[in-house]
Amino acid sequence: MFTKPDTLRLPITISCLLLSLTLFSQIRIASPYSRFGIGDLSDNNNAWNNSMGQLGLALRSPYHVNYMNPASYSAFDSLSFVFEGGFNGELVTLKSNYQSVNRNYASLGYLLFGMPVTKWWKTSLGLVPFSDVGYSVADYEEFPESGTVVRLYQGSGGINRLFWGNAFQPFRNFSIGFNASYLFGSMIRENQVLFPDSLTALNFKEAVYVSMNDLYFNFGAQYQAKLRNNLFLNLGAVFAPTLQMSASTDLISTTFLLASDGSESVRDTLVLTEDYKGKITIPLMIGGGLALEKTDHWKVGLDFKWQNWEKFKAYEMSDSLVNSWQINAGTEIIPKIDNYNNYLARIHYRLGFNYQRTYLKLRGDNLNEYGFSLGFGLPLRGMKTMLNLGAQIGMRGTTEQNLIRESYFKLVIGFSIYERWFIKRKYF
Repeated sequence: MFTKPDTLRLPITISCLLLSLTLFSQIRIASPYSRFGIGDLSDNNNAWNNSMGQLGLALRSPYHVNYMNPASYSAFDSLSFVFEGGFNGELVTLKSNYQSVNRNYASLGYLLFGMPVTKWWKTSLGLVPFSDVGYSVADYEEFPESGTVVRLYQGSGGINRLFWGNAFQPFRNFSIGFNASYLFGSMIRENQVLFPDSLTALNFKEAVYVSMNDLYFNFGAQYQAKLRNNLFLNLGAVFAPTLQMSASTDLISTTFLLASDGSESVRDTLVLTEDYKGKITIPLMIGGGLALEKTDHWKVGLDFKWQNWEKFKAYEMSDSLVNSWQINAGTEIIPKIDNYNNYLARIHYRLGFNYQRTYLKLRGDNLNEYGFSLGFGLPLRGMKTMLNLGAQIGMRGTTEQNLIRESYFKLVIGFSIYERWFIKRKYF
């Protein structure tokens, strides 16, 4: 007698994706540099990749959903189901020439599913952040005539990414794949000019509400060459074409009086623009990587990515962005995966480094970022399910030219559940 696999799991999978949408609406970042472009880019928050310096273009695993390269889905076992989720937390220190402040936040980081369709076709579903906006900056000036003038710049929101990925293996050791993503989200940016020393001066506020949504595609390929028993060389490449993302904007500019208790009394609405349609350009991205691995023992790899941010436009207006590039390097070591008498030997130890020239060039200085990461994969006894812990320390920006330097500590806590799903059980 044969039994069918549990047919309730697919609806449960879809329900998890829908329920998690509300959790992605919270503020996920505290960075003044997210004021520019589409915010702070979230290339990969997966604890597995993040612990190895955000490495991933040539990595393959039957136990992890590596959405950095959709061709990697072909590594899923033909009888398995993979589910991954995780939470992110960050402590940020913002330092200028005049002061230093600390900020922290926590949020849902990712929700990923992977499964086979046939022996040559594997698929994946996921919900991850694409970019984040979260900042609050104040600038104080003193004038003899008007007293203190305060300029406030605030922003929140971001873009989320709901994707359906597919990988195919047309030839032995060669895979191709694509992610079909739905990008959606909103950003709120407010600029204020305040005169706190005067009860009669008119203060000014401009609020810009931008909502975005569109389909986005990225593609990948991987080739795996066997060097000798259990030793493989993996090559990977990714490509994402330019996207003209649909957007609509509401703009409201008001003047108001500021009472002594801080309350606002609106005097005039200067501009009201509703649902102004336009396009936001997400420019072309290319990347390549290589990885050398010995199955169930170790892997080491190197990635390079480049994106053409000089072509960025919002509503046909260019921004002062520059082309970005980044280098990622990392390794994972498993001392002895089948030593069930020594748990420390079965832990997955991960280490990585990343360096990036971001798309920002402010006051003549390119804004660079670098970080070091460390992580552990903690297997559960008697199972292939794993608890993944990752930490990263890094720095972005500089205090020169009156800019702000960000020092951050990121923590990712995730899990990867691996189940045999498509087995037909036989009872006698």
